[in-house]
Amino acid sequence: MREIGSIERRQITEDDRFLRDESKMGGGYADEVFFPENEEEISVILKHCKEKKLKATVAGGGTGITGAAVPFGGIVISMEKFNKIIGLGFENDRFFLKVQAAVTLSKIAETLRAKDIANLEDLTDNARKSLEDSPDLWLYPVDPTEMSAQIGGTAATNASGAATYKFGPTRNWIKSIVVVLPDGSVQKIERGKCFADASGEFDFAGKKFRIPDYTMPDCKNASGLYSRKSMDIIDLFIGSEGILGIITTLEIYLEKQKPALSVVQFFRSVDESLDFVKKLKKSSLQPDFIEFIGSSGLELIRNRMNSDCVSLDIPKLDENFAAAVFFDIAFDRNDLPEIAKKAAEITCGNENSWCAWENCEIERIKAFRHAVPESVNATIAEIKKNYPKIHKLGTDFAVSDENFDELVTFYRKTLESCGIKHAVFGHIGNNHLHINMLPSNYEELEKAKEIYALIAKKVISLGGTVSAEHGIGKIKHKYLETMFSEHGINEMKRIKKTFDPDLILNIGNMFEI
Repeated sequence: MREIGSIERRQITEDDRFLRDESKMGGGYADEVFFPENEEEISVILKHCKEKKLKATVAGGGTGITGAAVPFGGIVISMEKFNKIIGLGFENDRFFLKVQAAVTLSKIAETLRAKDIANLEDLTDNARKSLEDSPDLWLYPVDPTEMSAQIGGTAATNASGAATYKFGPTRNWIKSIVVVLPDGSVQKIERGKCFADASGEFDFAGKKFRIPDYTMPDCKNASGLYSRKSMDIIDLFIGSEGILGIITTLEIYLEKQKPALSVVQFFRSVDESLDFVKKLKKSSLQPDFIEFIGSSGLELIRNRMNSDCVSLDIPKLDENFAAAVFFDIAFDRNDLPEIAKKAAEITCGNENSWCAWENCEIERIKAFRHAVPESVNATIAEIKKNYPKIHKLGTDFAVSDENFDELVTFYRKTLESCGIKHAVFGHIGNNHLHINMLPSNYEELEKAKEIYALIAKKVISLGGTVSAEHGIGKIKHKYLETMFSEHGINEMKRIKKTFDPDLILNIGNMFEI
């Protein structure tokens, strides 16, 4: 067994990158950061933590916005050396990649785009040659937007994004994981091999325990430990925010990449846009995603275009546009005329539409789609010059189809009366809009916090989730407890203690314990 002293490590300084993530949460501290290269070294580190009664916080790409990677004592375990794409396989008419946890989504995309697979291991017979000979390109379809995110972090949070509408969240695309448990044992977990029995009991890694006793929301969700009758054990770890073990290696399924028709439809009222979305969801077009920008978001873009008309490279937006809906429709070769005809029918040939199928035009539309969050961040950066502690408050709430209209009505009534600048945009196909409140001073910041809590209470009353894609981390504890009740949180703590009785790993993520 390797000795702890042989593993690379260093002291953490006051301004160390390992004390923060994209949440900008302050107050983090830790003694040392370790840089393991394999599962054995992680095992040694965790056993060292148990012996010395140290906490351990796992650090990935630092792209999370919930403070999950911010340590409060103990040591940090950096996953940055787990950065290799290992192999390629083929199973059930689709390819899969074997990757280490620190591989970024952009590296996966670039590798597949270039078919740069000559040095990969064949996980099944002739997998590499089959991909090389394929006339098609393949991709990992989960799209959490942030391409610098690491695959292990996206599995730990069950990350998702726009394409979740068609392809589902991260968990749907994971074939297997290797995880190091807090006791130092290394487990390979393959989907389809270990299920809870009829009474809800698991027998896994020498541990017998019941699945968490609560009901999950019937919508897109990244809140709390997963629980379903007869569930697969792999799904307990996916979305667990690192509190049950450290994911080191994953096998992820790939999807055939198809060309797409990209459409933007503008509306003169929000109600028109909502009716259109319902019509689109019922149509035969099967979009990859359905995205939304409200009037406040469009106004931010207009302001940006007035000061910097070159960067967006799009036509001027009509002042009367109150909403925009984006959607992409993938199609097979030679089917573009038929798809274009169906798109024209559903938009009724509306002149307030943009349509693109060439890559350069699709990229322009994509830039427009991302212009709202970019403009939000730019607005906040400007306000911070006078109020350094100001920050945006962005919701991550979702509800089921039948409750979405009621939630939108509540959003509109609440935001129109609050007097705080805001932008509404996001994944309307999944009933998952982001409300970004942009307070202009500290008084408005406190008011925005009250509004956030008010909206969260409404979402929970509708059976929705307080986090549809970003997770809970160390920032949203009180909302998770409101959503699941004290009983639900205690059930999560029971599972945590089953795997981590010494309370070593990622303490403070999801709940305090």
